[in-house]
Amino acid sequence: MIAPAKITRLLLPVLALAALAALASCGYSSKPPFRVSVKTIAVPVWDNKTFRTDWEMRLTEAIDKNIEMRTPYKVSSRAKADTLLTGTIVRIDELVLTRRFGQNLPQETQLVVVVDFTWKDLRSGRVIVERKEFARTATEIPQIGERVEDAEQWAIERTAAAVVDQLQSDW
Repeated sequence: MIAPAKITRLLLPVLALAALAALASCGYSSKPPFRVSVKTIAVPVWDNKTFRTDWEMRLTEAIDKNIEMRTPYKVSSRAKADTLLTGTIVRIDELVLTRRFGQNLPQETQLVVVVDFTWKDLRSGRVIVERKEFARTATEIPQIGERVEDAEQWAIERTAAAVVDQLQSDW
């Protein structure tokens, strides 16, 4: 009969190997989600090809805040930055999803924000991430007293978060 301690000693490496294989097959990695070589990002005010005013300022501010809160990167001036994140608001579509019964007024709307952006390493000149026609949506069912600007801000926040998600490392 084999002693329980010996069985444990024999099975421990097998169990550890099985656990590592399970983690690897599930898409987990021990690599950090963000590039360790990048410390700073410059984010100039994005361009805006739409007729909606101030969206470029509001989106740039939301991206800056997302970078500072959700990544190890720091937002800095272009002169001091390792990388540069530039972009353009290409279009903003507003779709009516449902109308109020008997009034034909919008009840539920959806804003679709479409942007192009490029994240470039200023030290090497290499493009790290480039996205064209990158779209995010925000659905809004306005409550009594809620303003259209509230729905717009929600769309801006969702777009900013999605752009910052793209700054993660390729695995």
